[in-house]
Amino acid sequence: MSNKKSYYAFEDPFGTTIEFKATSLQQAMMIKKKKAQELGIHKEAFELTSIRKKPIKGS
Repeated sequence: MSNKKSYYAFEDPFGTTIEFKATSLQQAMMIKKKKAQELGIHKEAFELTSIRKKPIKGS
């Protein structure tokens, strides 16, 4: 089983973007839920916009 991480990006209808590393889509969904709660936004508002090997924004 590969342990490679990809960058997952999610965006809400208002343009709020969250991006982070995860090993699977399932893990990404769990992280999205936590980050959405931190922002005070419902997790359902965020839609997956990309899965990449490198970040969209320079970190």
